[in-house]
Amino acid sequence: MTNQEFRNEFDVSYNAIASMSSPGIDDYELSLYLTKAQLEIVKNYYDPLSNRKQKGFEATEKRRRDLNQLIKDYKTSDIISNSLNIDSEAKFYPIPDDLFLIVNEKAKVISEDCYNNTFLNVKPMSYDEYNIQIDNPFEKPDNKVAWRLDLSNISNIKVVEIISPYNILGSLEYQIRYIKYPKPIIITNLDTAFPSDNLTIDGISTETACELNTEVCREILDRAVILATADYKSQNLQIKAQMSQTNE
Repeated sequence: MTNQEFRNEFDVSYNAIASMSSPGIDDYELSLYLTKAQLEIVKNYYDPLSNRKQKGFEATEKRRRDLNQLIKDYKTSDIISNSLNIDSEAKFYPIPDDLFLIVNEKAKVISEDCYNNTFLNVKPMSYDEYNIQIDNPFEKPDNKVAWRLDLSNISNIKVVEIISPYNILGSLEYQIRYIKYPKPIIITNLDTAFPSDNLTIDGISTETACELNTEVCREILDRAVILATADYKSQNLQIKAQMSQTNE
């Protein structure tokens, strides 16, 4: 769906629901609604508890196809030096800046000992869970599992902290398949349309098309109409209740 089609179809649907007396939506506001709607739909697709059909990303072929434009692979064996690791066995590995949600992850041991090329599953872990299990010798990572703790960044580099079951001489090759953070949907160049306002969405001001396929674009459009109507119509509580029923 082109940006002009977004604008045209939004106007038709919004005016039909909200009536011609409702305030108009300018290009910046429309871009905000489309971007917010897109992010909500991607989250709902990933988390089965947040959508009406209770089906997650891997549950159906449609789900996988709907998000395949956002799926990327990444691997690294780089270690980020830092003395603040929470565990003596832990090492910090950089992750992509555009990472949004991890679909699958594993690690391969790269060392000079007998564990070389051993593959490990990676288990994400909360800090509370770590604190409970690290003192329990029966709950420490077995020889097929590494633990992953999340950390925002080190020296402006996004990282994760990986705790290996082995006191290895080398490092791990950390491998992930992930959903990247979707680019905002910006239907016009904001610098041109609003030259004195310095407007951006996610740091971007240039016209940016939706990355997802046409079917998902139409779901995004429908959600954006509902979001806008909920903000501008007095009966917004009823409309927001309707939104929860449209989560696919």
